[in-house]
Amino acid sequence: MKHIGFYLTTVVCVALVFAGCKKPNEEEENAAMPEHGAIVLNEGGWGNNEAELSVIDFSDMSITNSFFAKINGRGLGDVAQDVVVYGGKVYVAVWGSNTVEVLDRKSGKATQIKMGDRGPRYIACDGAKVYVSCYSPCSVVRIDTASLQIEATCQLSGLQPEGLCVAGDNIYVLNTWKQDASGTPLYDSTMSVVSKSSFAETQKITVGMNPQKIKKLDDGHLAVSYTGDYDNVQGGVAIVDLSDMSIRRIGSAISNMDTYGGKIYYYAHNYGQAWNGQIHVVDGTTLQESTITVSETTSFSAQYYPYAINVNPTTGEIYIAGAQYGANGDIYCFSQSGSLKWKLEAGPLPSKIVEL
Repeated sequence: MKHIGFYLTTVVCVALVFAGCKKPNEEEENAAMPEHGAIVLNEGGWGNNEAELSVIDFSDMSITNSFFAKINGRGLGDVAQDVVVYGGKVYVAVWGSNTVEVLDRKSGKATQIKMGDRGPRYIACDGAKVYVSCYSPCSVVRIDTASLQIEATCQLSGLQPEGLCVAGDNIYVLNTWKQDASGTPLYDSTMSVVSKSSFAETQKITVGMNPQKIKKLDDGHLAVSYTGDYDNVQGGVAIVDLSDMSIRRIGSAISNMDTYGGKIYYYAHNYGQAWNGQIHVVDGTTLQESTITVSETTSFSAQYYPYAINVNPTTGEIYIAGAQYGANGDIYCFSQSGSLKWKLEAGPLPSKIVEL
């Protein structure tokens, strides 16, 4: 009987051990990337080390917050700047932590690329390469998608670079601003053209003071938003014709933008004031502008300011992130007519929503 009791006790203990190990595995499996969904980049407050990813599953409209930590057992880092889904991987630039995280598209498991003290900002992908704009030194870094190793660095002649994109044979990088020794901001107004083949800066084009965001409008045109000096010089949008580098301008000050179907979608918002709930849509060919008034302006006025705008490239649905410091934000999905389709709570300072 003594041996039987020992055997039963051993079986129960082993079963408990396996039961205890099962729950984390189940949580990890449930948190894996959905076949059809979206990923939300939660920037997090500077110095708070709270950057994260939220993953939306469109099959049941569920959202998994703190996704990166649940899958990888560690935090994403401090101030997530950009996210791009490309070639079976998800690339995340984490500026404050000086890392680029590369997640497997299916499992969410991450490989970390340490960027030294470069300060990675924005990401663009093309072919088998990933291009990352970096603050220190002002440059674009090229990373191989197979080895995940830094292959080369292209030094830029402008001030700190922000947004970049690839079109044709070139990489287009926006040169923005820096502070001088006394803390006074100095503003650039140029876009660097970097040859993919030579990986060298070949020319610079003046686009507008303090350019921030750049998007492909169509195969032959780029949309570049610039903010001015936040005081005397107003911001706007430059539409760049890549055939001759000529520029047409939209004189509206904007806070953030995306492109879809040859049109520019943007909102204008002054911090400290309630957002008016209008999304502006500009035709990239005619420059004709229309507005979409969304249905949740009261909610925004009471709780949030807008922090992101992205248009789903497949459905045309418009995502707006509502954010406030010190709390989680919400993702609002609107139809092209402005009606609310769904709303989900994400993480702190959601700054970009991309389709998986």
